[in-house]
Amino acid sequence: MRRDMNLESWRVFTAVARAGGITPASPALGMDPPAISRVLSSLESAVGGTPLFDRSSHSLALTESGRLALQTAEQMLTLHDELMRGLQTDTEQMSGTIRVGIPQAVLQDFAMPFLVDFARRYPEIHLEASEYSQGLPVSFASPSGALDIVISFGPDPAHPNFVQIRYGTGRTIACASPVYLSRYGAPSSPEELARHIGVRFNSPLRGTLRELHRGGRTVPLRFGRELSFNTVMTAKAAVLIGAGIQPDMADIHCYREIMKGSLVPVLKDWRGEPLDLYIYTRPEILRFRRVKSFINEFRREITATLRLRDEALRGCGLL
Repeated sequence: MRRDMNLESWRVFTAVARAGGITPASPALGMDPPAISRVLSSLESAVGGTPLFDRSSHSLALTESGRLALQTAEQMLTLHDELMRGLQTDTEQMSGTIRVGIPQAVLQDFAMPFLVDFARRYPEIHLEASEYSQGLPVSFASPSGALDIVISFGPDPAHPNFVQIRYGTGRTIACASPVYLSRYGAPSSPEELARHIGVRFNSPLRGTLRELHRGGRTVPLRFGRELSFNTVMTAKAAVLIGAGIQPDMADIHCYREIMKGSLVPVLKDWRGEPLDLYIYTRPEILRFRRVKSFINEFRREITATLRLRDEALRGCGLL
């Protein structure tokens, strides 16, 4: 069989691309490096001699053709794995595997107790939860196998065929700690942020906030200097110890600290654009009872949390 028609060849290619080299991918593939190299060379020959990797440098980087191939190969392997699982599984059984991708902050701050309880109540379901940071368009690819469910922000117009379930709205609040405010004071307008230190969160999952809105007015964000972090929780930890003002802290991750007084809202009337909270899966996956049960129970749990958030913020005059 031609290498380009062999799914295992594309699986090898995908593993090497994701690992960044042949040697790092070797243990996961269970193949020695020379065997992997032969598969890749045969695959490149089968696609007309088109190089998929740039071998001119020490690291094995993808060419432009390789990046295109990786995106399509991951989708192809995901569909194949789903097909095999679907053919081999009774859709009504509360057993089997559920792979779910959850943003790190949601996983750490809210979802962990739910996951532990779900696994306890359904011992025949093997639950695999991983941190998800892809952003849009949504991807169900993961190193451990195709994800069944993704928790993210949306909607995703690039994939109208996906099942997209909106379960709430995420808002942001500009926050600082009492420690920071005692040293530097609180800004009375967005323009005064130019005299302050900003704590920023940069991730593909959620774009960096560039401006604040109040009514019909929009003001660009400009801090005197900034500290940047790539996860919600590390940025929050920095704010809590007085590092600066975070202009876009998700209200679901700060309302408890606001109630306790360890975080203080600033510029209360100024907000970033709200984000819609979504659960994603695919029609062929949703037919499994275990997946439907997980989604329905997660929605009930997180909806209750969102209600508590809204009640708390309303009591603080922030809604």
